[in-house]
Amino acid sequence: AIVYNSSTKENGSVFLQTQGWLILAEALLGRGNRAYQYYKESSPAHQNDIPDIRQMEPYVYGQFTESSDSPNEGRSHVHWLTGTASTVMVGCVEGILGIRPAHDGILISPSIPSHWEEVMIEKSFRGKKLTIVIKNDSGSESGYKQVYLNDKRLKNNYILYDELLETNKILYIM
Repeated sequence: AIVYNSSTKENGSVFLQTQGWLILAEALLGRGNRAYQYYKESSPAHQNDIPDIRQMEPYVYGQFTESSDSPNEGRSHVHWLTGTASTVMVGCVEGILGIRPAHDGILISPSIPSHWEEVMIEKSFRGKKLTIVIKNDSGSESGYKQVYLNDKRLKNNYILYDELLETNKILYIM
C-alpha cells in the first residue's frame, strides 16, 4: 500500500522543517549570503508571486511542498501543524543575526549577507534591554573587528550577563 503519493510528505517532497537548521548551519560556517538565500527561498513572504500554485496563506510555513514528480508541484501542505516556523526563527535569530544566549552571558556573532551595511536589533535578554547595532562597511559575511558594550571596547564578542546594565548598547563592527 502507498502511504503517501509520490512527491508528497516523506515520499520525495521538499520537507521544509529542516530549512531552519540549514540556515543555522550555513550561518555557523560564516556563510551569511548562503544562509540568507536559504531563508528567502523558504520564506512564505518570498513565495507570494505563486499563490495559485502554493495554495496556502501568504504568511505561514507549510510542513512540506510537493516536488517535481507531482502534478501539483509547488503546492504546500500541513500549515499550522509544523515546527518549520520555529526552526527558521532559530536559524535567523541565532544564525543570521548571531544572537546566541548562553548560561552566563550572550554571544554576538552575526553571519549576514555581505550587502547589508547596518543592522539594528532591539532585544530583551533576561530582563535587560539590548540595542545591538551591526556595522558592516567592509562587505563581510561574518567575523568582527571590534565589539563595544556601552561605549567600552570588549576583548571579544562574548558578553557576560553580569556586565550588562538595565539598558545596553552593543556595537559590533565587522
